[in-house]
Amino acid sequence: MSSSSQWDAYLFETEAVNTPGTVPITIVIPLRNDIHAITLDQNFTFEDRTPNVRDIHPKELTVHGGTELTVVGSNFEAESNPQMNLTQKAINTLDGTKTFDEVKYPPTPCSVLKQSEMTCKTPELQLPSSEEFGSFKAEYRFGFIFDGFEDRQDFEGNITSEITVEIAVVELHSISEHHWPPYDATRRQPLHIEISWGHFQHEAVVRVGGIRSNITERFVNRLLFLPPDEAQLKPESGCKTSKEAHSVEVAAGNTNRHVGCLTYDPDDDTPLRMILVFAVCGVVAVVVVASIIAFYIVQKRKNKDGE
Repeated sequence: MSSSSQWDAYLFETEAVNTPGTVPITIVIPLRNDIHAITLDQNFTFEDRTPNVRDIHPKELTVHGGTELTVVGSNFEAESNPQMNLTQKAINTLDGTKTFDEVKYPPTPCSVLKQSEMTCKTPELQLPSSEEFGSFKAEYRFGFIFDGFEDRQDFEGNITSEITVEIAVVELHSISEHHWPPYDATRRQPLHIEISWGHFQHEAVVRVGGIRSNITERFVNRLLFLPPDEAQLKPESGCKTSKEAHSVEVAAGNTNRHVGCLTYDPDDDTPLRMILVFAVCGVVAVVVVASIIAFYIVQKRKNKDGE
């Protein structure tokens, strides 16, 4: 008996599992002329670890891009370096006379929050002008690329998961110019901005002088915010109207809107100066009076001695 045939009875290969499921665990004991199989009272579960995308939200994108999408699914792993691959299908005018070609946007990286959720940001969209196309409908296909799945791969060696959803593309409107009184940082009273950006209201950030402000409350039609300390602001953040004023901007994604200029109240140290002046004058007066009294006493004593 050859060395290889001696070990043949101890070598066996399990059958491939094509679909996820549960199978019993069996121990096979080779005998001289037979085998003895013992099935344990335990099972082994085969799971499909292939990433799967089920849904995305919100169902709105801004024209300028930067919209943070939440992607819901399963088997998301940071090690697979997920990327979103957005494709904009060709856009036709309503009468079919003009066509805006399909746009394949470069893949953008996604961040895995947990196995069932990750976030991706959209690129700036390329759309035809409304003057040329009038009203039109845009359709998008969201592809998601995951590295390291050789069993189900495309021509690049990566697995691709796709989902088709209805998406509304919106352009966030401009905000009217706001005028605030000089801000007193010692009082810490929030300022307000009148704004109605729908879903993107909760994504809006306020920057004063290029520094992000603390938003204290969000309403459907306005934001309340606390400006940062003036010492934190960037020197080049002034407004055209005044070098002492600082630009106030509201942003969501890549959309950025100028909403006004803000000045700060100068430090009010007048009462302190008055107290210091009075205190110094009081000291001088005491010294002068004491000197006069001492001089008078000395002179009087000398006069008495002379007498």
